[in-house]
Amino acid sequence: MPAAKAPPRPVRGTESETVYAWSPSPAAQTLSLPEQIAERIGNTIIRGGYEPGARIQEQEVADQFHVSRGPVREALRILERDGLVQIHARRGAQVTQLNVGEVNDLFELRISLLGLAARLAAERRDPDFMARMRASVETLSKIAKSGDADAYTNAVYRHNLLLADGSGNRFLRNMVFSLAHQTLRYSRLGLSTPKRHAQSARNWRTLLAAVQGNEPKRAQEAAEKLVRDSRDTAVKMLRKESVD
Repeated sequence: MPAAKAPPRPVRGTESETVYAWSPSPAAQTLSLPEQIAERIGNTIIRGGYEPGARIQEQEVADQFHVSRGPVREALRILERDGLVQIHARRGAQVTQLNVGEVNDLFELRISLLGLAARLAAERRDPDFMARMRASVETLSKIAKSGDADAYTNAVYRHNLLLADGSGNRFLRNMVFSLAHQTLRYSRLGLSTPKRHAQSARNWRTLLAAVQGNEPKRAQEAAEKLVRDSRDTAVKMLRKESVD
């Protein structure tokens, strides 16, 4: 299968443009060149610019970015770590395939991790976190009405990181961040329709109410439902695609 056209030279985009963000800090502005390239290629993969199974040729990407092959090679290693590509000794980098078995395995972990993060956040009730979460949920609800799948996926991705940060457990936060990268394409499938945007936004509002009301168990259940809904939709769409 031919390689997809590489994206333009890496420059940090606006928040609305970025779905896959390599840095664990949404506010981070200083990324190395390989990290910038990884971010741009990652976004291209998630948006479907590279089809599953497509090969990514190092030299073509290097030419597009006006860099040597070294930074491109490092960028591809970052993407391999995050599950977006596989690097083969003779064939180079190839975009990973989407499959039902993987989505079930990955989302099983996400259900546990995000549920734990929500419970801990509800127990802590940190005022600064709750203020940021309220603002984030309000923004999420507005984006849900716009019908913009990329913008909504981006907002949910960042909201997950915010919730993990609110847990107060840095190890949990790092695990949620790493897993979020690996599940982004599935999350995009699971959040691909206006109906799902509305359902997801309602779930986040329920979760926010539980955190503000100091209801850890309810917060955990709401977070788990968020992930299950996304998983179930992604699985349904993957099975439909395999039949079509």
